[in-house]
Amino acid sequence: MSNPRKKYSDAQNVALLSQVSRVCPLCAEPLFYKKGGKSFKNYELAHIYPLNPSQEEELLLKHEELLSDDVNDEDNIIPLCEICHGKFDKPRTVEEYRELLALKKRLIERSGQEAIWKRYTIEDEISQIIEAIYDDPELDNDADIEFTPKEVDEKLDSSISRPTKIKIKGNVQEYFFFIRKKFSELDSVNPDLSEMISLQIKTYYIKQKSMGHGQQVIFENVVSWIHAKTKPKTNDAAEIMASFFIQNCEVF
Repeated sequence: MSNPRKKYSDAQNVALLSQVSRVCPLCAEPLFYKKGGKSFKNYELAHIYPLNPSQEEELLLKHEELLSDDVNDEDNIIPLCEICHGKFDKPRTVEEYRELLALKKRLIERSGQEAIWKRYTIEDEISQIIEAIYDDPELDNDADIEFTPKEVDEKLDSSISRPTKIKIKGNVQEYFFFIRKKFSELDSVNPDLSEMISLQIKTYYIKQKSMGHGQQVIFENVVSWIHAKTKPKTNDAAEIMASFFIQNCEVF
């Protein structure tokens, strides 16, 4: 008996499209186009594991991971442009199946992180420090201070990529004293504010650790959370703040 093709609601379509940021995740082609002042869809909802696999496909994917026991579950659905959908389906290959499954898992993980961001708050005053990173003249004075990030050296493990390690250590060397001074200035106006922010960072880190993530993923998630909560001009500032909290022992 074949599986019926499910009709997804407008809300489900919006959620699935938001997951891929409205572009085909395989070729980056926009999933909508405009003509005559109107928007038209340029996508199809693809089943990662086929809706009604042929005997050949069943054998091909027999030992492969499934994202859901229900092929019509949203975890098994991903919007693709029409061309990529056609190429993915015919002929189906194990390599392309694994690639799309891994991509969807990352998208699901990111969606889960966005839900976590909403539950974990961070004091608004941290935005003042982030803004200072961009234009405070005091930073030029602190840049001359030699500093070896010992905590970073001791705490980063093999799950962190070499480029990320270098980036974190560089951020600590350049910005640690400056950020620590800015937290001290906040405390002079609002006592214990820096401790409150540190505890919020620590709590978010513990949540990430409890989910079984390695250091690379945790660092990236902490950066994304800080960026989502503070909306800095660039992602660099969120990376700098996350690096500070590694050296300051709230992370790792």
